Amino acid sequence: MPARNASPPKGRAAPLVKGGKRPDAFQYSSCGSRRRTLRLPADHVPTHPRCSGPAMIVCIGIGPGSLDYLTALGKHLIEDAEVVAGFDTVLGLVAPIIRENATRIGMNYRDQTARLDEVAALHHAGRRCVVAFMGDVHFSGFQFLERVELACGHKIDTVPGISSAQIMASRGRVCFDETTFLTFHRRGDVEPFKRHLIHALEDGRNAIVIPRPWDFMPRDVAAYALEHGIDGSCPVEVWEALTQSEASWAGRLDECTAEFSDLSIMLIRAPAEFPSQLNSPESGAIQSGAIQPGAV
Repeated sequence: MPARNASPPKGRAAPLVKGGKRPDAFQYSSCGSRRRTLRLPADHVPTHPRCSGPAMIVCIGIGPGSLDYLTALGKHLIEDAEVVAGFDTVLGLVAPIIRENATRIGMNYRDQTARLDEVAALHHAGRRCVVAFMGDVHFSGFQFLERVELACGHKIDTVPGISSAQIMASRGRVCFDETTFLTFHRRGDVEPFKRHLIHALEDGRNAIVIPRPWDFMPRDVAAYALEHGIDGSCPVEVWEALTQSEASWAGRLDECTAEFSDLSIMLIRAPAEFPSQLNSPESGAIQSGAIQPGAV
C-alpha cells in the first residue's frame, strides 16, 4: 500500500463515497494490476498544484449563486485568501465565507481596470489573492479573465465552477451532446455568435443561451431567430436567478416577448424531440431486451 503522501499510481480513479460525504479513500487501477487503495489524511483539504503559496492568485468560478454549488476547492481557496476581488454582486454572494481580516476589492464595469490594478499590486506584494467569477470562468467570463491577466502581467490559473448553463440543462433535462451553448455576455461584436445560434437551431439542436444585458435579451434572441426563419412553435424556457430566488417562463418562441432580468438564461428546444439514446442499436439495450423500441 502506498504511503499517504505518495503520488497516485497511474490509472483511473474511482472514489469511494460513504453516505454522500467526502470520500476518504480512492481506488486506482492500472491495466494488468490489482486495485490499490490510497487513503487520505483525516485533515485533508482540497488542493490545486499551482493554486497555493504566499504569492498565489487564482480566478475561481463560484457557481450560479447558491453557495451549495460552490466547489470544495473554491470554498477552501476563498476562505484562505488574504485578498478577495470580483464584481460587487459576486462578492456579495461569497461574503459569508471571506475571512474577516481579508481585503475585499469590489468593482463594476466602469472601474474594473483600476480595481484590478489594485489586486495586481497586492499579488505582486506577496498576498494570496482570489478573483471570484459568477458561474464558471470558461463558460462565460473569459474576457474578465483576460483583464485580470493583463493587470497582473502573466497567465493565471483558474478553478472551474458550476455554470448556470449546467443548471439550465438539469432543469430542462437536456444533454450537451444534443445542445449548443452560446453566451452573448461579452463586449464587442456578437454577430458571429448570432449566426452560430441560427445554424445550431437549423441543425435541429437545442440551444442554451446566456443573453447580453441589455441589448440582446431573451425577447431580442427570439426576435432574431424568428427573423432568420426559425419556427415560431419551438418550445422556449427562460429562467431567472437559478439556484437563488428562481423564476421561470415557458412558451413558444414567437410568444417570448416579455422583459427579463440580467440574471436570465434561455433554453430554445429543437422542434423535434430527440429519441432516447437507448433506442439506438449501438447502445446494446435493444438487443439485450432491456429496452424495447418505443418503450422510452
